[in-house]
Amino acid sequence: MDRRFLTLDALRAVGALMVVLTHVGFHTGRYPQGWTGAMLAHFDLGVALFFVVSGFLLARPWFAASAAGAPPPSTGRYLWKRALRILPLYWVVVAVCLIAAPANSDVGVGGWIANLTLTQIYTQDTHAYGLAHMWSLCTEVAFYLALPLVVRLLTPRDRLDVRRVLVVCLLLSIGGVAFAAGARTWFDQPFAAEWLPAYLPWFLAGTALAACSVDPGMRARLDAAARDLAGWWLLALGLFVAACTPITGPIGLVDAPTPAESALKCVLYGAVAVCVIFPLVFGPELEGPVRRWLAGPVPSALGEISYGIFSIHMFVLLMGMELLGFGTFNDRFWTVLGMTLAVTIPVAALSYILFERRVMRLRGWRPSGRRPKRRSEPEPASEPGETEAAAATSTIATSDSA
Repeated sequence: MDRRFLTLDALRAVGALMVVLTHVGFHTGRYPQGWTGAMLAHFDLGVALFFVVSGFLLARPWFAASAAGAPPPSTGRYLWKRALRILPLYWVVVAVCLIAAPANSDVGVGGWIANLTLTQIYTQDTHAYGLAHMWSLCTEVAFYLALPLVVRLLTPRDRLDVRRVLVVCLLLSIGGVAFAAGARTWFDQPFAAEWLPAYLPWFLAGTALAACSVDPGMRARLDAAARDLAGWWLLALGLFVAACTPITGPIGLVDAPTPAESALKCVLYGAVAVCVIFPLVFGPELEGPVRRWLAGPVPSALGEISYGIFSIHMFVLLMGMELLGFGTFNDRFWTVLGMTLAVTIPVAALSYILFERRVMRLRGWRPSGRRPKRRSEPEPASEPGETEAAAATSTIATSDSA
């Protein structure tokens, strides 16, 4: 019986909270303050967690179908469910930010269109107030659109060859690292370093893990290697500490990193994310107190609302600081963090229960208005780029539900 990857919900929550912490650290001026500031500055590693998990969960149904000789998932249904999961809440957040924030009063029609269509990173304008963090969602959506083509490249004639997948993923990742290194100098565009190619290595790392997870021989070998969760996480911690040093570039947004620093940051962040995720997608699924706790009700619940946490927190952070009269870079880290979480988490929970989950009931919609006659489908993800854990492990008979 295939595993359900119940612990990956908790990683969604961890990734979202890391993003909150790094943004609070920046706006309260904590980055320059020694090792604490350096760690907060590098908690954008949460994006790497999102992207590796996305590559794993989203690609896995295609590889599972190829391995079993079954028809591939429906691309149309996959894109429809991704759109349902991402766009409704995103559009609400964009509208609230552009209407309610006085700093966005000068955003014109072009800005509205760019933000509503997730194309703002391809323009010359700066990110709108309260929406700067949405660059990663733009990149995520670009991966959604590219994934069916990527899987076709990795599995020609719908035949899974794990060695081919690993080799092609490695070659494409090398190209992605090169793009991450040179994007700032190759393009006269302020957001070129945020485009999909610069982050393709992280997505492809998850994609490669997905291919290995459906191959029995490779799966058996990796299950044995993944039993030592503590060892893998200690390795991840060591790599993260290395990433917090100046070898990955300057802290903050004023000075741009060199090409070598950008490339090294891409590689180190991806390696940390893989080391964290590897013993959760391979090895014993629920063996030991750590894995069992991660699959427990509180981490799982936070994982379900993590997309709301990610989407809402920046507006809450910025408006809250204004209402409290806190200037930017004037510390008050713990007060601002407490305020941001105290407002964001309940609002995200209400959004999930009252809005997002209801919208997702349309996932089985057909033009005829009739739902297909097949067994019930799992809930999609609550965080950008991920299907629900159960969706990634659907049986081949329902592989098009992912």
